[in-house]
Amino acid sequence: MKIERLISMIMILLQRELVSATELAKIFKVTTRTIYRDVETLSMANIPIYTVQGRDGGIGLMPTYKVDKKLLTSKDLQNILTALHGVEQLIQSPEIISTMTKIRAMQTEQRNAEMDFSLNFTGWQGTEELKAVAESLQEAIRLHLIVKFDYYDANGTHSSRKIEPYHLMYKGERWYLQGYSYEREDFRTFRLARMSNLKFTNETFNARDYIVKDIIPKEKLPQFYPVRLKANMRVRDIIIERFGTSVIIPCNETTYYVDLQLPNVENAYRFILQLGANAEIIDGGLFEQDFRKYLTKVFNIYEPNL
Repeated sequence: MKIERLISMIMILLQRELVSATELAKIFKVTTRTIYRDVETLSMANIPIYTVQGRDGGIGLMPTYKVDKKLLTSKDLQNILTALHGVEQLIQSPEIISTMTKIRAMQTEQRNAEMDFSLNFTGWQGTEELKAVAESLQEAIRLHLIVKFDYYDANGTHSSRKIEPYHLMYKGERWYLQGYSYEREDFRTFRLARMSNLKFTNETFNARDYIVKDIIPKEKLPQFYPVRLKANMRVRDIIIERFGTSVIIPCNETTYYVDLQLPNVENAYRFILQLGANAEIIDGGLFEQDFRKYLTKVFNIYEPNL
């Protein structure tokens, strides 16, 4: 059952830094595509799960979710129970009830025993600078300290913010902070990489009623377009790790076609560029036209020096 697989995945990831989707698929006897859907489900449930691309990549849990001896705190267990409670209500079976009961028992045991632990940030995703920012924000959340910073949104528009920090989250390979903005008089989500001049005040706040929301700043949803690539085996792993095997159509022993639905945005262009000379768009319509314009802009920046 899915709920049992999700809980088992969490337990496995608590014991190891990274586990490949292929290995998890073999353990649970499902496809890697199912594993990636499970990753998205856990992320939507606010379990801080992330993926790392590349040959040495895999799936892992945010280091702040781990403590020494690989044990969960009672708060961690409560977070898991809260996140998965909705699924439990949808699927009732003796096995699921038993599994959830075991986690609740673990929670009770750890509540009764005071544990001294230290956070383990080994394998933290992102730069050392972002790591330091996230660690500091985590402490501000714990101490209920108001923070100030300059912020640049997706369009590069600047604003100065003063907020009450409530929750750090990792989604789509990016770090976000959720908090109450005094300027907007409402809760907002901020991307850490867009923050600068971060200052921690001595002002404290009384926590407001707040439910962690699995949202990122609302931006205009891009339109998706069908794109067919012709690629060689050198980048097959990159394609599969991101989109699964269903998008691959064999061509010959060394090449294959890849049928994708891609948003017509810069991040998608960067993904195509990541494949280098190992892949070519052979049918892309408007996406291909705009991609070529993007390439021309990039080339014009460097052309005088070529």
